[in-house]
Amino acid sequence: MRRIVVVGLGNFGVWVSRTLVELGHEVIAIERDGALVDRFAEWTTRAVQGDATDSAVLTRAGARGADAAVVATGEDLASTILATLALRDLGIREIYTKVSSVNEARALEALDVTDEVFPEREAAIALAHRLTSSGVLGYLQLAPGSSIQEMAIPPDWIGKSLLEIAPREKLGIQVVGVRCALSDTVTVPPDPTAPLKDSDAAIVAGPDDKLRRLHGKREQ
Repeated sequence: MRRIVVVGLGNFGVWVSRTLVELGHEVIAIERDGALVDRFAEWTTRAVQGDATDSAVLTRAGARGADAAVVATGEDLASTILATLALRDLGIREIYTKVSSVNEARALEALDVTDEVFPEREAAIALAHRLTSSGVLGYLQLAPGSSIQEMAIPPDWIGKSLLEIAPREKLGIQVVGVRCALSDTVTVPPDPTAPLKDSDAAIVAGPDDKLRRLHGKREQ
């Protein structure tokens, strides 16, 4: 179990906190708005009203020495920077910050945060890929030009196994999982000998250009 500080209980912070608690971790949330603290306290281990840019407030909340922190006040760059510095003062080195623009991400890079999270951009990229290919059911960018995608099984894959298809050797992509729509279960890693069904979806990783060719193959 990790002890994680979440600064800000807006939509992003609440979902981070709730998911971490459901995964069995300890979450200390700090939020200026008392109404939000009261509303979402059940989705944290401990919710405290206060200013997370103040090291004393963070210390009283129990943040000192936490394993990691998420600064979810992306709409206020000044508060994000000050909260990040305060968390650093308490010895927290693993810090993730929510940002709303590329310029904000650049500003926070100078603070050597672990990562800048840009949820609006990530959601927009995923939606654009879904809109432009009927085969894409989900999209997660790994790096510029490569991604993990969930897509419907191409027609010429149906009835064949991954051993027969050999996607890594022949197509330059890797099938990392198979989702069965009928049972809504995901097999990771997939059984390489099991025949694929038209009700399955493949979770594939690889270069975007090669995955686009697979979409086109499916839509022919």
